[in-house]
Parts: sequence; C-alpha cells; structure tokens
Amino acid sequence: MTPGELPAVFAAGWALPKPDAFLDHFRPVIAPDATFVQPMFPDARGIAAIEDMFRKLFALFPDASLRVVGSAVQGDTVYIESTCTVTLGRKPAEFDVCDRFTLADGAIRTRRSFSDPLPLLLTGLRRPSAWPRLIRSRIS
Repeated sequence: MTPGELPAVFAAGWALPKPDAFLDHFRPVIAPDATFVQPMFPDARGIAAIEDMFRKLFALFPDASLRVVGSAVQGDTVYIESTCTVTLGRKPAEFDVCDRFTLADGAIRTRRSFSDPLPLLLTGLRRPSAWPRLIRSRIS
C-alpha cells in the first residue's frame, strides 16, 4: 500500500461491519510491531493490542461510524481528517478526528489519533441513559 492509497483503504475499512470485518480489512496493512495512540485508551503496540483496543472501542460504541472529510500526504506520512458519529443515550453525537499515520514498506507503522473527547464526554453526561456504558468502559 502506498501513502496515497491509505485514505481510500481507511474509508473502505470504516464502512465495514465492526469489529470483525473491520479488523480483517486492516490486519494485512498494519505492521506487526505497529503502535497506535488515541485519546481515552492506553497506547497499543502490536497487532493483538491494536485489535483489543478496537474491540473495546466498538464495545463502547457499537454503532461507531466515520466519514472522511479530507486527507493529506507528505512522504510516508498521511493525515486523515474525519467526523465520527456514535450513539449516546439513544441520540447521535459527533466529534472530529485527525489521524496521523506513518507508513513503511507498504504497512502502517504508527497511528496517532487527535481528537478532543471533551464534547463527547459532556454529551454523555447530559444523557443519563449512557452513564452505565461509559462507567463500564472506564472500569474495563
């Protein structure tokens, strides 16, 4: 995979059912020793830890969807700007995300996700029916 191909691969993966088809799609393009960093989760190193992180994310937000807004490629670095939508308390909540990927030898070596989780957390606090799920996510 070239850096220029990653935005389309990323969008196609997010269009798939979660978590299994999503993980099956991305597994071949992630380097075995890759590192993924994102807010609200511990850093994940290696494919097993990355898969575990996404399984936890989709357990918390089973209907998570993502729409790519834009992308930029500079050498082996790819930036993908997206809008993520999840359901909290039976209502949708949206937040913006920017992912920075570094590729080497056709595979993702690093991913760092930048987002401000505060709007999502504030939305969750205003929707009491979402509290049990949010509390369980922090305990696990």
